[in-house]
Amino acid sequence: MSGFDPVPGDIRGALWPAGMPFHLISRDGAPAVVVCLHGFGASTYETRPVAEACVQAGIDAVAPLLPGHGYANEDDQRREIVKMTMDGVVNAARCEVARARERYKTVYIYGQSMGGAIALAIAGEGLVDACATTAPALKLPGGAGFIAALVALSRNKLNFYIKKQQKPRAFINYSYSHHNSLAAAQMQRVSLHGRSMLGSITCPVLVAHSHNDSTIDPVVTSWVQSKAKGPVTIAWFDKSNHTMPLDVQGAEVSAVIAKFFTSRVG
Repeated sequence: MSGFDPVPGDIRGALWPAGMPFHLISRDGAPAVVVCLHGFGASTYETRPVAEACVQAGIDAVAPLLPGHGYANEDDQRREIVKMTMDGVVNAARCEVARARERYKTVYIYGQSMGGAIALAIAGEGLVDACATTAPALKLPGGAGFIAALVALSRNKLNFYIKKQQKPRAFINYSYSHHNSLAAAQMQRVSLHGRSMLGSITCPVLVAHSHNDSTIDPVVTSWVQSKAKGPVTIAWFDKSNHTMPLDVQGAEVSAVIAKFFTSRVG
């Protein structure tokens, strides 16, 4: 669901109110926009801090809700998440960037986790002027790869749900309470696709990460740095865990990303 369009009424009531697609305007005639992509099982809520920091700095922001995501009711979540595909989420991001190009001279992209892997893939296609990510999901936890292998062996017939282990945290996020095997297999494809596109990136890239991320191995920063052809900046926020825009250093993370983009506005 594009951030440029109003959400249809019959769907709007099924989504988290705080996780809707959005388009934030910084000022009339802003020359640049950042397309903000959320993570796996989450919603636009987790990208809003970065979007708002960019808007305060004079850059517009748009956040699509990626296919299969954002539903408030667990029955809806289970029905929709199995429809997620790698091609679907990547194409949704690609289409949002294309629509942004119709409206703005300069288009940036930012992604959290899954959104970061997608953002790097889109950057590898040469569609954006700069790319920022937080904890890009280029290497998933071992269990995800195992599930993906089982799903492949079953020819995509192995469909089951795993309840997430909810750890205490100091912030609210709107994300699904379970993982689905079919969606996890597609997430593995997203991860591998993002990794495969690193060598095609020529635009400036910022990767923000934490050595204490319990989900995405920090080794992914060195992969981006060694393979991307354009300039790469690495920023560490080690008080944070995985959901960096919402965690204890979220304001700092968002400010660094906004500065990275504003320094490039012509």
